[in-house]
Amino acid sequence: MKGTGQAVAYGAVSILNALSTGKGGALSIDLSTRAKVVLRDGQGPILSDNGHPEAPTSLAPLVVSKILEYYGYAGKVHGKVQTSSNIPEAVGLKSSSAAANAVALATASALDEQVQDANLVRIGMEASIESGVSLTGAFDDAIASFHGGANITDNNNRVIEKTLEIPADVQIYVLVSSPRESRIGLEPSKYSSIKRIMELAYSEALNGQIWDALTLNGIAYSSILGRDSRPALSAIEAGALGAGLSGKGPAITAVANPEASEKVRKALKIFNGQLIETRPNFNKASIEL
Repeated sequence: MKGTGQAVAYGAVSILNALSTGKGGALSIDLSTRAKVVLRDGQGPILSDNGHPEAPTSLAPLVVSKILEYYGYAGKVHGKVQTSSNIPEAVGLKSSSAAANAVALATASALDEQVQDANLVRIGMEASIESGVSLTGAFDDAIASFHGGANITDNNNRVIEKTLEIPADVQIYVLVSSPRESRIGLEPSKYSSIKRIMELAYSEALNGQIWDALTLNGIAYSSILGRDSRPALSAIEAGALGAGLSGKGPAITAVANPEASEKVRKALKIFNGQLIETRPNFNKASIEL
């Protein structure tokens, strides 16, 4: 056992929210979460950022515990997990997927065990469900966060259906406004009401019309979640390739070519909220220490 591990994983924005159809899609962005895990021999708790024991269902300690169990160290070591991030939490930018992936990798590194990508992603998803930060584990988000780039996925069967070609020079704007609910209660029938629209968006994405799919997705989910569509529509009017709600929001994503990026930025700037400027991320989550 090495004892200390550090790793980084990335945030993402929605192309397709899988809640209505089971088909998801996400684009990794250049916002990240870093995790550091320090382990010592002997039975004991996994401590949190501030050095106090976390509730056992909190995400980061739960990921560490599950990785320890996977590699056969359960009850044999104790330690501490720290995370730092520039991804706003609970706004639809996949912060929990990034945290789970980063912590899983850092724990494997601290143990000096061979990294098995698919299993680490799976364990992070299971921890997200058990800790209550995700209803499904969000396979699409976890894959984008871990592998970078953009993919269309079958979330129900946890299969990557297609890897999408994303231009490296596009500018991504994210407008984060209030309120920042981490979960909006909706009956499943509410999601089924937009199923036909989301099937169309899924078809568009598979056919390479990625930004049209992102826009359709955003309009559909904004309508049932009561989110304000005006920022997205203003961005499109200003020349954005596509714009719409990410996850369940409130983050709004707008994607622009370089020649339209300044107009899109100005269009979004008039709305209240934090405007984040970023780019697609094509790097894989990785061990740093």
